[in-house]
Amino acid sequence: MKKLFLIMAAIIVSLSISAQGKSGEKGKNKDKKNVSVNQNKKTSEEKQKNKVDKGDKEKKDHESKVWDGTHKDDNDGPKASKNQPAKVRAAFQRDYPNAQNVTWSKYRGDWTATFRNGVFMSTAVYHANGDRRDTRTPVARQELPRNIFDDILKRRPQTQLDETIKVELPERNRFLYRVKEILDGKAKFYFVDSNGKEVNYNY
Repeated sequence: MKKLFLIMAAIIVSLSISAQGKSGEKGKNKDKKNVSVNQNKKTSEEKQKNKVDKGDKEKKDHESKVWDGTHKDDNDGPKASKNQPAKVRAAFQRDYPNAQNVTWSKYRGDWTATFRNGVFMSTAVYHANGDRRDTRTPVARQELPRNIFDDILKRRPQTQLDETIKVELPERNRFLYRVKEILDGKAKFYFVDSNGKEVNYNY
């Protein structure tokens, strides 16, 4: 009877140890799973942060090009804004229904919306009454119409064309180009129409 009791006790102890081992393995697996989930979450958060940082940098570069030469220093530039007049928001929605990643600012009394417009990034400028002043999109030098490019180089062969801004006016199919030229190390800005003729345009 004593032997039977000892055998039973030994079996119970070994089953108990075995069960604890499996429980420990489950705990370890659970810990591994939690670590893996946390690492994936961290990676996802880092990717999102990098995406936001890249987007912020792209917007800053864009606004720097668009407003270059129109203000004295960075403190004089556009100021972020959240409360646009209803007429301005409605006009923007009408003009650019597919705009993405829109951010608003105020500059020189006008409301400006910087947004993704297909593959381009643009800035639309509105008066408080909802009338659109213009929309500005940086374009590469090779995207400048050939006649304008040739005319500028013919008149000013020493010019280095740098950042060009395509300015779309509200009138149907009317464009201006703001050209930044570098002469003797100094930047100068001027506007030309689609025929390459220099025109006056305020900022």
